[in-house]
This record gives sequence, C-alpha cells and structure tokens, in this order.
Amino acid sequence: MPKTLESNAQRTSSVQAQSTPFVTFYQAYPDSLPPMRADRSALGTLPAQATQYCEAVTTASAFGWYVFPASSFSLHFDGVDVYLIDGNTREKFSVLQLPDIEQWWNKHCPRDLMDMAPPFLTYLGIPGYIQIWSGLLVETRKDWSVLVRPIANVPRSNQYFCFEGIVETDEYSPAPLFINLKLQVTNTPIEFSSTEPLFQVQPIKRECYSKHTLNQPSIKEVAGHEGLSDLQWQSYSRTVRHIDPRVDDHKAGRYATESRRRSKRAPASK
Repeated sequence: MPKTLESNAQRTSSVQAQSTPFVTFYQAYPDSLPPMRADRSALGTLPAQATQYCEAVTTASAFGWYVFPASSFSLHFDGVDVYLIDGNTREKFSVLQLPDIEQWWNKHCPRDLMDMAPPFLTYLGIPGYIQIWSGLLVETRKDWSVLVRPIANVPRSNQYFCFEGIVETDEYSPAPLFINLKLQVTNTPIEFSSTEPLFQVQPIKRECYSKHTLNQPSIKEVAGHEGLSDLQWQSYSRTVRHIDPRVDDHKAGRYATESRRRSKRAPASK
C-alpha cells in the first residue's frame, strides 16, 4: 500500500477508535433497567460532611454505573441447596431463564444463536454461590475493560457477598453483564429487587492492572540520596495540615475545591 494511503487508513482508524465510546451497554432483555450513573453521595448513604468535603470518597462513589438485576426475585438457602421462592413454594434450580426471554431473544438474534439467551440465575456448583444476570451486554473500547464490583461506599448486605471481577470486554464482547454472589444466611428469604442497584461497573484501562505495571512499583526511602527533594518536601507541606492550628492555612474542603476546579479545566479525553 502506498505510504499516503497507509497514512490515511491509519488516521481513519485512529479517529474511529477515538470516537468509539469507552463503554457501551446493550439491553438484551426489554424489561431490564439501563445502568444508572453512580452517585457522589453513594445513594444518599454518605454523611453530609463527607459529601461536601471529602472529594476522594465522593469521586470513588461516582466512578462508574449502578447495575440492577434483570428481574425481582427471592431466594432461600438451606446451607447446601439454593431455591427460588415463588409464593408459598420453593423451586430448586441449577439454571433459570427470565420470563419470555427466549421468545424475545430468538426474534432478534441470528439463527445459530437461537435458544441461547444468557441465563438469569445460575447455581455455580458450590453451596450458596450463584450468578445473576443484569439483562445487559457490555463492550468497551480497545484496551479497556470493566471492573464488576460491589457498590462503592455503600454498606453491604449481611445476607450475601458480591465478588469482584475484571472482564476484558474489548476482546470478549459484547459480554453478558453478570455478578457472582455468595449467599451468607440460611433458612430466611433473601430478596433482590429489579429497582435497587445490585453492583457497580467501572471502566479500567488494561495497563492499570497489567503485570508490567504491578510488578514494578517504585519504592524508595524518604531519606538518603534517593529520598524526597526539597521541592517534594514543600509539596508535602502543602498537602497535609500543620500540627499547630495557629499556623495551619488549610481551609476545610480545599482539596475538593481544587480538584473540582482542575476537573473543569481538563480537556475532554480523546
């Protein structure tokens, strides 16, 4: 290929990559709720002072999207088997599908994928361990993945434990968006609502968790020829509050104010 044409092709490919959303969700079940932008107040559970002044906590809380179960349901765990509660009856299961999902799925999918809709509830073969589908599929831009995790900074239920997982949804996509749970109480109904967020999804660049990144941290002594420079000590002094309140010039919420100002100045990511 001539260099000019090759350059134009590379430029076109680069522009297309930059215009691709970082994360794309697809509703694969019509009754499922779309993901909801995560909330700085952690669904209103953070104290007012933390919401106003603790930018680190509110930024972490708002990082990503809340995801809901595709349907409401109730489970019973007897310590060995898991049952779906339906009125006054209990049904032991290994795999359960959503109501009418096959009819809707088969209407829209290719012929070779008919009757292959993702399962809604799956017993994972270990007592108390289940997988719940959101009714969504997800894909990400090249070199980006999704971190599936419990909801950040929200008190967790003592009835179940949400596992975290990183899925490389640029290569394996669009992927069904699941969460794996461990049920932790027995002989009592465990309720899940389709209108209450169950877990959180956060975009993460692959290099952030690569072995190259994690195996090579820079660890230095504070003192010595590789220690902190005068400039770094000055920066540290501006970062922390002084032990003597008479000379402390740190105003409450200064970090939050400066962080928000910096965020407004930052150019949009390409």
